[in-house]
Amino acid sequence: MSKRIFDYTAEDFAKADRKQIVNSIAQSEGRVMMVENVVAITPPIDDISGAELAAAFGADLITLNCLDVFDPKIKLLSTNPDETLSVKQIKQYTGRLVGCNLEPVPENVQNVAKGRCVSKESIEQAIAIGLDYIMLTGNPGNCVSQETILDAIRLVRDVSEEIIIVAGKMHAGGVGNDYNLSIVPEFANAGADIMMFPAPFTTPGVSPQLSAQMMTAVHEAGMLGMLAIGTSQEGATESYIEQVAIHAKASGADIVHIGDAGYSGIALPENIMRLGITLRGRRHQYKRMANRR
Repeated sequence: MSKRIFDYTAEDFAKADRKQIVNSIAQSEGRVMMVENVVAITPPIDDISGAELAAAFGADLITLNCLDVFDPKIKLLSTNPDETLSVKQIKQYTGRLVGCNLEPVPENVQNVAKGRCVSKESIEQAIAIGLDYIMLTGNPGNCVSQETILDAIRLVRDVSEEIIIVAGKMHAGGVGNDYNLSIVPEFANAGADIMMFPAPFTTPGVSPQLSAQMMTAVHEAGMLGMLAIGTSQEGATESYIEQVAIHAKASGADIVHIGDAGYSGIALPENIMRLGITLRGRRHQYKRMANRR
């Protein structure tokens, strides 16, 4: 299959393997958008999930944050407070590539549920419930480092050759910002498909020049590159989002990520829309928004 990922239908996603998906992102020339959604928080709009909202506003990839893979319930704002959705339903209703965060937290961090942490069992369960990719990163304060992420990449790839691996840090995560580029080839050798760094103007010191160096290092190692807005600036102004998108694309990012800290576990829909229009123009943005087939 030779398609760009923003042209994929739900049927295309169901048929494509790891290599085809990665190639489709590379062929998209920096016009790919990942939207993150905290599924443990009640979404802001009644009767639809945050993931469905992300799809409606143009996400190509939807990352379910704070999903417990051993109890994979996705919250709804419903008259029935106990109503939830499954990963299978989310994939059916969105027609997009769906993954989750698994956090390689150090042993001394005890506040994260086992279903959100990296282990052989949680990886196998993530695959069993139908997730298309695993994103190895850390939520704020959970002390995830590039080194713990590197170990987690090796573990995921030992479990599965087919699952897509996105890995890296989008913010300090409790141990400080880490812009060390010497570790990039190690991520590639361990089996990561996509490596993530903070987007320009998000964490301190990440200028467009530095983000370009990051993406160059990632590409030279043979991976795709993602630049992430994960510092609650996904709730900033549309003009800010537009500037980040312009500079992230100019830096060479294959994917631009927008985080979940807007209202109720998802970025402001207007900001998701602005990110998509800036990266790919109205033609491809509106097509991606409409195409659930």
